[in-house]
Amino acid sequence: MLDLSMLGLMEPPFSLSPDPRYFYMSLQHKATLAKATYAIEQRQGISVIFGDVGAGKTTIARRLYQIYRDRPDFEAAYIPTPLYPSEFQFLKGICAEFGIQPKRSKLTQLAVFEKFLIDLYRKERNLLLIIDEAQILIGQQFELLRQLLNFETDTRKLIQIVLLGQNELRNKLRLKRALSSRLATRSTIEPLHFEDTHAMINFRVMVAGRQSPLFTPEAIRQIYEHSHGMPRDICVIGLNALPLALVKRVSIIDDNLIEQAIREMA
Repeated sequence: MLDLSMLGLMEPPFSLSPDPRYFYMSLQHKATLAKATYAIEQRQGISVIFGDVGAGKTTIARRLYQIYRDRPDFEAAYIPTPLYPSEFQFLKGICAEFGIQPKRSKLTQLAVFEKFLIDLYRKERNLLLIIDEAQILIGQQFELLRQLLNFETDTRKLIQIVLLGQNELRNKLRLKRALSSRLATRSTIEPLHFEDTHAMINFRVMVAGRQSPLFTPEAIRQIYEHSHGMPRDICVIGLNALPLALVKRVSIIDDNLIEQAIREMA
């Protein structure tokens, strides 16, 4: 096992796992979270967040879940991958996330779920369902979400839904006019700018235990140009650069070492 303490690190700063401690909040992440949380708090129904692979959607999803899971006025569930073969299985899967027993028919399951929502509403609690990788959803599963949004009072929705997905989700929603017309907010997570890439790298290094910069400005520029500002690709390059730095016994990573890491990744 490589000794990261040689680089002044207590733990790996570029793990690909969505650890919320390493979530760097860029301006666009703040805006995306603000829009989603506003719709949730105001009980506006459904919000959607688009982004390419590696843009940070799962980190946003987990951050939203982290915000609401322990709040006494919320009942929150997070579905990371909605792999359900049918509309009814999807409904039963949603119900299972909230501890609702499966029923033999869709109508009965919907009735039980509606009662659950009404009971929560009477207790002044809000229900939140976060679905990541929502581009996987198919056909009538989108119609089910629209049906769930029909559970409402005169002023607010009884269920709040946040969908996160790749750009394929955007195309699917265009074909689901009845659902897309109900979207309270839409956000798109774009790649990071250079300044945010620089800040993200230094932030992760600091969380991992090193207070001084680990990468030269030229190295960070090299990472940005190769990753195009995609957070996952930034982490992959950093992950591959660390062993090289340890083998070479250097205390700071320059652009030459980054070039070598990129070559070895090819």
